[in-house]
Amino acid sequence: MGEMAQKISKVDHEALLKVLNTAFAEEWLAYYQYWIGAQVAKGPMRTSVIADFLENGEEELKHAQWLSDRIIQLGGTPVINPNQWESVAQCRYEEPSKDYIMNLLQQNLVAERCAIARYQGICDMTFGKDYDTFRMAAKILKEELEHEQEVTDFIDDIKSGVEFGANLQS
Repeated sequence: MGEMAQKISKVDHEALLKVLNTAFAEEWLAYYQYWIGAQVAKGPMRTSVIADFLENGEEELKHAQWLSDRIIQLGGTPVINPNQWESVAQCRYEEPSKDYIMNLLQQNLVAERCAIARYQGICDMTFGKDYDTFRMAAKILKEELEHEQEVTDFIDDIKSGVEFGANLQS
């Protein structure tokens, strides 16, 4: 970070770098969770859900890039060993032991809600103290909220379809 940026920043840089690296590791795991889910998904609305998983995964990868860039700008180093992502991350990756769409959606919903809390925390930490990090975190937060809504919509649509089908058979 430049000299003036360091002077005007009112945030504990070590604490900030730690939380940004946590988010960085989580984004890589989120990318993989979406990607692998798209590979194995089975069930209703499969084609639409897979397309959404792939799109959301690409956004998670973009978030990792933004975080990496910011960590470096702040004088830190992103977690460079993928084997450490799991231990650094607090939002957990769940392997898709059940490939049914609803299971995958539920796993992603949990992950998105954890990410939302992570970025809200970064926004709270940097508001009025580090404009660039705040702006980045707020942008990621907005996208994570959109992901949560999309996942919730798929869950609701599938439940409605199942209920509709059951009513037709009654």
